Amino acid sequence: MELAIRPVRVADAPALHAIMLQPEVLPYIMRQPSDRVDQLEEYLGRLGPDLHYFVAEVDGVLVGYAGLRRMRGREAHVGHLFLAVDARRHGQGVGTALLRQLLDLADNWLMLERVELTVLATNPGAQRLYERLGFEVEGRKRGSLISAGAYVDELLMARLRPGGQVLSRR
Repeated sequence: MELAIRPVRVADAPALHAIMLQPEVLPYIMRQPSDRVDQLEEYLGRLGPDLHYFVAEVDGVLVGYAGLRRMRGREAHVGHLFLAVDARRHGQGVGTALLRQLLDLADNWLMLERVELTVLATNPGAQRLYERLGFEVEGRKRGSLISAGAYVDELLMARLRPGGQVLSRR
């Protein structure tokens, strides 16, 4: 298996859309079953400088994507990330590789002090992945999202940059 990580392209939209709509993926991401490929193409075509998206390919086939949004103003030291991996590639290191790429960008290029995310409480596999990479649960938003016909809790997780300047967790 040859895994490659690269920046997203507009032409990736159909493959990304197919991953998003997988029954094992859709309930855990912030998408709708009615989202269309053309909407995604338009969105990818206008990514601004604070949006950093990568895709993972295995043997030339797109199998995952992840993104980091650098916040602005008083949160300019913070990034918010997301991740989705083709269900057939869960547990094969694709998510870990994508997250490591984003954390390298956050730590060494954007100098972000804090990277945060939310994960559904019904997705313990993703939570374990994030914990392995240094994220900690900071809170729970009860019933904050609808997922497959149910109100589901969201866990708020964050990671501080190793050796960074954030000194206190008041």
